[in-house]
Amino acid sequence: MASPPLVLHVSNEHPPVSPDYGFLRAFRELSAGGVLRHEWIAPAAAPERIAGLTAGARPDLVFVQSPQPHRWTEREVAGLLRGLGSPPVVVWEGDAWGGRKRLRAQNVAWFRHADTVYSVALGAQAELLRRAGRRPVRYVPNVAPLCFAEAPEEPGLPRGVALVGSRLTYFGIELIADDRERTRLAAKLSRLPSCELSVYGRGWRGPHARGPVPYDDQLGAMRRALITVGWDRFRGYSGYYSDRLPIALCAGRVHVASRQPDLDWLAAGPKDGLHLMDSPREAAERVRDLIAAGPERLLADGAGGRAWVRTHLTELHALRHMLAHHLPVPAPRSGPWPAIAALGAV
Repeated sequence: MASPPLVLHVSNEHPPVSPDYGFLRAFRELSAGGVLRHEWIAPAAAPERIAGLTAGARPDLVFVQSPQPHRWTEREVAGLLRGLGSPPVVVWEGDAWGGRKRLRAQNVAWFRHADTVYSVALGAQAELLRRAGRRPVRYVPNVAPLCFAEAPEEPGLPRGVALVGSRLTYFGIELIADDRERTRLAAKLSRLPSCELSVYGRGWRGPHARGPVPYDDQLGAMRRALITVGWDRFRGYSGYYSDRLPIALCAGRVHVASRQPDLDWLAAGPKDGLHLMDSPREAAERVRDLIAAGPERLLADGAGGRAWVRTHLTELHALRHMLAHHLPVPAPRSGPWPAIAALGAV
């Protein structure tokens, strides 16, 4: 019997790395099910660690995860792939780029050797990546890490409203235009009666600022609140939202966030605790109405959102979606994934 296909996973993490993030847990599940074999490498060990792999088994596919931390060059990428037998390459680009946030050379080096680039936004983002790499770009939304989706509910009495998101400022002035809307939203929430507000992230000052929250602790911070709030950057990017949206739903809390364009496939809505709004004023008004609804209603709606994400929007779903175009890996066939797959390549 032939062995399952071998995937070499080039991570964007620096060792030591938690085994729960960056698709590692999803790869473990697919490996345990006999769907594939998985060899993982973090860029802090590259290129020496990867060079040693070329003498061993040849991978059937290289999966590259947002390769920012290691300064890959095109020559380095080309040499590695030749040594591995020129396998197909899939690149997952989990960041949004544009404006002051310019694409990095190491990302482009991998784009130009990819068979497919997967982007968490379409429209201007996908066109930017396609021009840079001259390769087809397909859509995959931001999803929840399995460790957040599967985390059991914690005891305690949630209260108040938590806004999670940083401000990039210079002498108090927002450097990213969308951060100004985030700032206006925080100000409007702070003036709501009966709103016990906590704001997490860099760049905030004042009585509601709680400072940055480590990635691992986001779920806990959100679960301490009854209502979570987010306001995304890159508001004009089709299909884009940060991974804080699915993480907030994993927390089992009602979540109020910015409405991004072209999210018709996102079937979760108010009945699942997700409220997408068009302006900071509308978002603050919705929070005011939700506070009046009472804890029992809020927790019930939040539980619906948590169940929807666990069923439809995790790293395992996204990984199957990306690998299915190249390997005998079953693509997700339920929930939003048929509509996502039908969006096609740019």
